[in-house]
Order: sequence, then C-alpha cells, then structure tokens
Amino acid sequence: MSYNPATDFIGLLRLAGGTVSSEQMPGLDYVVSALARAGMFTLYVGQTAPTTNQATTFWLQPASPAWIAEGTLYIWNAAAAAYQIATPALWQAFLSPSGSVFQSLAAANNIINSGVSLAAVQRVAPANTAVQLPAIAAQYLTQKDILLTDFSTGVVNHIITVSPIGGSTIMQQAAWELVSTAQYLARARFRPSPDLNAWILIP
Repeated sequence: MSYNPATDFIGLLRLAGGTVSSEQMPGLDYVVSALARAGMFTLYVGQTAPTTNQATTFWLQPASPAWIAEGTLYIWNAAAAAYQIATPALWQAFLSPSGSVFQSLAAANNIINSGVSLAAVQRVAPANTAVQLPAIAAQYLTQKDILLTDFSTGVVNHIITVSPIGGSTIMQQAAWELVSTAQYLARARFRPSPDLNAWILIP
C-alpha cells in the first residue's frame, strides 16, 4: 500500500495526566517538526509568513482546520526576497555550504538562476548547449561570481554558448563561447558589473 497524504497520517500516543490517548499528525508536518528539533532550521508555524530572520526560518502553513491534511512548507528565496513553496532547488540552496549555491544544467537550453555560484553543464555526448546568465542586478545583490563548468560525459567537441539578458554584455560581446574537447572540459568565471552593465571574465 502506497502512502496517500490525503488519507494517511502518522499515529501518535500522547501521555497526559497519567493517561495515554491516540492522536494523528500529517506526515510532512511531523518530518518538518523533527528536522527543526534537530537544529536544521528555525521553524515558524502559522497562517501568515514570518517577518524576521527569514533566511534561517522555514514557514510551515498548517492545513485549516489543523491536521486535516498536510500543511505547506515555504523556504525563503533570497534572490526573490520572498517565501516560496519548498522545492529541491530551494532545499539545496539552503543546505549548501555558506556562499555556495549549485545548479545543474542538463538541457540543451538553460537559464542560470540568480544567486547561483556554481553551474555545471551535465549532459551526455553533447554538441551544443545554450546557457543564459541571470540579470546582472539580481546576481550583484548576492555578491557572487558564477563559475560555469562543463561536467558532461562523452564530449568530443562541445560548444557552450553563454548569453546575457537585459541588454548587458559579456566583455562587450553579445555572447561568449566556451569549447570543450575530449582532452579539456571548459570552464569560466563570470562576475556581474552593474556599472558596466556587463559580465567580466575572471581568471
């Protein structure tokens, strides 16, 4: 029997006043509460979002009335300056070492999220890959360079075309090409410069 969050709950035995009563709790709410008790993050439970310490505070919005279904977990997205429903990307950003946010680029056409510091192209035997950098202003607020590296397999000649948006350039160019070969997988570090409205290549 598979788990159904709409009908299946975790059974609890609660000791109160010398007697034991049976209770139930949604699976997600239980797991989130356990992670918070383990010190993984600060947990705030309520119907409205917390207004302080958002970067370290997870917001669990319980079902209303309480315990009739799983609640909704929100994680602070620093780039958007807002709480967003928890996704693998937001979990990864929160759990990554300080200052490091990783994004995998596995498609032929990719967009790097603002706030990312390490982006790896991960494809099998690619010939061409397109990568779009985030908006310069949004990336600059995170004070992070973007290290773009090719981590593909089966590479012979792999061209990675990197493009900016919003009228910005890369070293005064409309786009930049990186070329990987079987002997050398390309990589480059891009630094946002709002004053120049450009991305600067950093050695």
